[in-house]
Amino acid sequence: MAAITITYELHPPQDTPIENLTAQKTHTSLISNTSANQKAYYEGVRQAIAQAKSTLGEELTVWRDAVGNREQTKEVKAPKKDEEEDEEEEEQEG
Repeated sequence: MAAITITYELHPPQDTPIENLTAQKTHTSLISNTSANQKAYYEGVRQAIAQAKSTLGEELTVWRDAVGNREQTKEVKAPKKDEEEDEEEEEQEG
């Protein structure tokens, strides 16, 4: 029987609460109808991909929620720092 296998390894920030979360996983979705005609085979491939996509999406959403605002905070801080530097430069020029 044929299958689709997806493996991922995440590297979340060190302060991420990771209760009941695994940063490395492998999923295998079996392809049904491997001995049937070509149309049935590709329908089985489509279903296996959809199942794998759904599972992966659910797990990555949990990780996104666990990381939460930590990543947004990093992104927000950088532009603010640049804005403050620009203001300081304007004050020095004026």
